[in-house]
Amino acid sequence: MSQLDIICCPGCKETLSSINETAAGEAWSGGLFCPGCKRTYLETDGYLDFLGETELVHSSKREKFIRSVYAKIYTPATNFMFLFCGGVRNARDEVLSRLEISDHDAVLETGMGAGENLLRINGMAKNITFYAIDIQKQMMKHCMKNLKKWNIEAALYRADAEDLPFRDEKFDVVFHLGAINLFPDKKKAIEEMIRVAKPGTRIVIADETEKAGRLFNIFTGSDEKIVPPMDLIPDSMKYKKIETIWGGYGYVISFFKPSS
Repeated sequence: MSQLDIICCPGCKETLSSINETAAGEAWSGGLFCPGCKRTYLETDGYLDFLGETELVHSSKREKFIRSVYAKIYTPATNFMFLFCGGVRNARDEVLSRLEISDHDAVLETGMGAGENLLRINGMAKNITFYAIDIQKQMMKHCMKNLKKWNIEAALYRADAEDLPFRDEKFDVVFHLGAINLFPDKKKAIEEMIRVAKPGTRIVIADETEKAGRLFNIFTGSDEKIVPPMDLIPDSMKYKKIETIWGGYGYVISFFKPSS
């Protein structure tokens, strides 16, 4: 299945077409055009960019500065923070072990950061097809560099998790690890994860608890309270569950999209 069979316009969800003639076997050349809302999405720095000049929204200049610095030193900073939770590998495994992955699955991560989760998942099954998005350009660069170093293939897109550029019910595995607490519209992001997941898919969402948030707020100056979005999971979802992880500094929510 080609990428054009998976992706769609994130705004109106229409089928996209190439803006240029494509060579045999190529998915697109230069970018894609939506005949529905007349938007054009260009290929930039080796990835398809669905956001253009749109940037991540921050609550203050101080928070913007802190998070921009964090993005540049993402991997060492993340590794340091997880030292207090038993190490970064154990912290990731606390979440990724809850995924249900089989050979030949199509896996979507809605916010892949530098790609370390894809590296961990790569050994969990055979012939996995990876798809991943992130809203930050810096993360796109980090991830592309890492995947090349690790010799892992993945379809990466710069996109907003609240408006996923994917067609309905295309993924066998859908998950999000970190930063959903910062989303302006968590409900919409969760609904989008459900929309693109195949029936019967287990969806997993993890992030920091208020215990961790209070520490991070010392640097950002934010006073926003962290409330895990358990109440935003639709009643129609099955086996909804929330657990505390990372020594109390994190939570993980899991549930199944009904098969019928």
